[in-house]
Formats: sequence, C-alpha cells, structure tokens
Amino acid sequence: MALALLTALLAPMPSAHAWSGVDFALPGAANAENSTMTSVARGPGHLDVFWIASDGAVNTATWNDTTHLWAGGQVAPPGSAATGASAGGLAAVARNPQHLDVFWIRPDSGVSTAWWDATARGWSQPRSIAPARAALPGALAAVARNPGQLDVFWIQPNRAIATTVWNVWLDWPTPWPITAPAAAQYPAGALSVVSRVRDQLDLFWIRPDGGVSTAWWNVNANWPSRSIAPAGHARISDHTTVRRAGLVAIARRPDYLDVFWIGPDGGIGTTAWNPWANWPAPWPIAWPGAAQSGSLAVASRTPGQLDVAWVAADNRVQSLGYDERVPGGWGATDATSAHRALPGALTMVSRRPDVLDVFWVNPNRTVGTTWRPNERVRVHVKAVNMPVDQTLVHNQIADMSLLFGRVEIGVELVGTEQISIPGLDTVRVGPCNENLAPASADQDTLAKHRNGAGPKDIVIYIVSEVRDNQGAINGCGTHPAGKPGAVVGPYDLRWLHAHEVGHVLDLQHPEWRLDDQTTLMTGLGLINLRKNPPDINARDKATMFASPLTIP
Repeated sequence: MALALLTALLAPMPSAHAWSGVDFALPGAANAENSTMTSVARGPGHLDVFWIASDGAVNTATWNDTTHLWAGGQVAPPGSAATGASAGGLAAVARNPQHLDVFWIRPDSGVSTAWWDATARGWSQPRSIAPARAALPGALAAVARNPGQLDVFWIQPNRAIATTVWNVWLDWPTPWPITAPAAAQYPAGALSVVSRVRDQLDLFWIRPDGGVSTAWWNVNANWPSRSIAPAGHARISDHTTVRRAGLVAIARRPDYLDVFWIGPDGGIGTTAWNPWANWPAPWPIAWPGAAQSGSLAVASRTPGQLDVAWVAADNRVQSLGYDERVPGGWGATDATSAHRALPGALTMVSRRPDVLDVFWVNPNRTVGTTWRPNERVRVHVKAVNMPVDQTLVHNQIADMSLLFGRVEIGVELVGTEQISIPGLDTVRVGPCNENLAPASADQDTLAKHRNGAGPKDIVIYIVSEVRDNQGAINGCGTHPAGKPGAVVGPYDLRWLHAHEVGHVLDLQHPEWRLDDQTTLMTGLGLINLRKNPPDINARDKATMFASPLTIP
C-alpha cells in the first residue's frame, strides 16, 4: 500500500466544511423507511429522489433548477413495496432526460415497476416484472445499458442472482438466473450494477462468505464471474444480528471501474479495474469504525473524481473525495453534523461537475438533503505607495485561479486599488509560517486599510519591500485576527500570490519534506520549484475547504 494512502488513513484530516452547511427535509417525506433510497440526475438541472414509506408507498421528490423548488409525489400507492429493517429493494434509472423508470420489491417478494415520461401525465400504473416469491427483499439493482434497454437484477430465494430486461423486442420476459444458487449473501445482501460503455454490463455482489464478486456481459461474454475481494472483506449478517451490507460501484471513465464496500470493522474497502489493473488486492480508504451498516453511496462528478459517502457512528453523514489531479489520496469532509441521519438509507448524485447532492433519512423519518458546491476566495489587491501594476496582478490572479481551480476553489478578484500609507514602503514582519504567530506592528497598520473588504475577503498588499529578521523576503501571509491578508513585494514571481494566500488559508510549509520542490507550499523558495504548475495535495485541499475564508 502506498505510503501516502497510509498517511491519509492514519493521520486525522481537517474537518472541512465543503458541504453547504444547510440541510432540510424534502416535501412529502414523512415516515420514510431507512432501509433503501435512490436518486438520479436526468439532466444538469433536475434531481429525482425515491424512497419507500412505512406504509409501503413508493414516494418521490423532484428538484428543478428553473423553479428552485422541490415538488413531492407518489410513484406507487401504500402497500406496493416491502417494508422493514431488512426489507427494501429500490432502484431508478433515467435512460434519457425525459424518462424515468423505478423498480421495487413487493411485499409478496415479486418485483414491480412504474415509469414517468415528460410526454405523459404523471406516473404509470405499477406493473409486475417478476412474480411473487421471485426476489428476496433488500437488494435490487437496475441500469440502462443503452437508451433503449433496461436490465434489472435481484437475489432469488435460492440466493442465485436473477434478471429480466426490457427493450423494443422484449417486454419483461420471464426472469432467469445468471449465477449459480447460493452465490449472494442473504439476509441484507447487496447488489450494484454499472454500464460503463454501451451494451456492457458489470454486476457486483457480496457473497455469503463476506467476499465480493463480479460478473459481466457483452456481446462476447455471457456472465462469466470472478472474485474481486476474498472472504471476510465485507460486513455481513451473522447468526444473531442482521447487518445490512454496503456495496456500491461506479465507472469514473469508460475504461475504469471502482467498487466500494463496508468492511467487518466498519472501514471502507475498495478495488478497481482499468487497462493497467485487473482487480488488484483490496485496500482501505476509510478508517475502522467509519461507517454504520448499509450506509454507502458514491458519485463521480468528472472522469477523474470520486466521492464516497456514508453514515458515521455518531449519525453524521461523512464523505471522502478523490481527484486524480490532486496528489495525496483521499480528503475527508463532513456533510452534516452529528445525530442527523439514520443508518441504512443513503444516496448521492452529481447533477453537474460543480455540485453534489446527498440524501438520507432523518431521526424523525423525514428525508434530509444537503449539497456540496464548489467554493471560492474573494481577493482584493492594494498597491501601497505605488501605482497598481495591472499586468502583475493579472498574471498572479490567473496563476492562483489555475492552481486553486484544480482543487475546486475559485478566485474572485473583487478589485485593485492604490493606497497611501506614509512610511510603509518597507514592511517588517515576524514569523510567517506559524498559524498563531502574531502580526507585526507594520502588518497591523496595513490591516487598517481594508477599504471595503468584507470580513472573509483576503487583501493582498503590494509593497516595495518585505523584511523579516533575516532580511528581505518575497512575502508573508501572517495577519491580525479577523483581518485576513498577505503582504508581498512587487515581484512577478510565479505563484507568489497563490503561495501567500495559501498561508492565509492555513496552509503551511511541508516540514516533513523540506526537500519538496514540487508543491505550492514549498519552504525552499518558489524560485527553486521543479514542477510548474506546482501541486496542492489532498490534505492541503481539505485544509483550504476547512478555512472560513473559502465560501460558496
């Protein structure tokens, strides 16, 4: 296992506030079961969430960016879906932006579906696609391998995995098994299916021995299968306690599959497939005790990004984010505060690359939601006792925007200004790489000239010279409390303003790697960087999001 991954797992991550900090209950979402929930984004401006109510109704809520409102509705009436702690079984597919198909397991252990289309009025009448006693409750998966085909999967009473399909030639034919009996875990098993390219299916399930297996279908393969995680890797029920398994899969790119599960110790494990790795030995991404049973969700906002969410032991929704562009592995965030979510039902979806939406069941049995927008910093540039060099400012802000954009933080240049502070051509500073270092008298004087900057705005002061007790330096990010800012010399040294604003956002020089010449926060001088653009790693990204100065 890579040292960076081990470090990320063993060292506490900053508690970033990347999520909105606002959560509320969806309309019509009373008495929700905490056994199952699903969501889809049928377009950049639409969200559809589905859950099962305690009376067996299949309910929904829809978000529209145009109206900025949630609208509640019902897919199927009371008595339609199986209920109970180990029941559930719900899936939804948007095979085109104007069409939705929803599937659920009935109280008689059959499978039903209903559909919605923008050209029709409301939801269709439910219809059966698998007879009574066809499906064990608790696990159901569905996917559209192309816009004209639907595939649905469940666990049969003999614990084989069964399927049926719909297309223009087949209207839900009699289901058939695709695995041998006793393949899947029950009770409280888990299924997940992905179509990473047209007419390719990859199915994943948890075995009775706590291992994870996969099977796949395409024109050249009719459901061969293999193990991707040995026995004992996934949490399953034992003879005394029913524990809902947690398993999710996603295709971050057409040639890349990722699978995640909750382990017996409450950690989260993963493995992956791509042209260079054929399901290597699993490894952990989250610490022991991270997740409660059954609560696991995943989304991929762009081809190189992954976000995994779960319900923690203190009933908060937590998440980990991974970005191929950002070295250092996974970064942690809290989506909610403690005691907000019941374990079991959790779903997450990305309707645009710049936003995530997550849904859960509140302790009062309503459906809660929050969202994760990208963040930004607001920057003012003030030239002290000299004209504003607009070319320098343009270059520095462009470089900062490039780097910070890689970690999903925008840069807003609010304005530039020339100001006069007699006697302050040279600014003397104290320590510049310590979070609690006091500002110098000169820095206190600078901070009195914020001129319209808000309490969360960062002011960059350009002066003729910056000096510490060792001599002239490029800049310093130390500032008086409540007056965020940095002071820099009049140099167009690439990445200088980004480096000092990094300090304002609580980033420090990487003291554990003093020879590091590839990171923005190098302590060896920006002129000695050996990588352009330099890196901002996952831990620094989490620190930046944790700063109160990064705002939605």
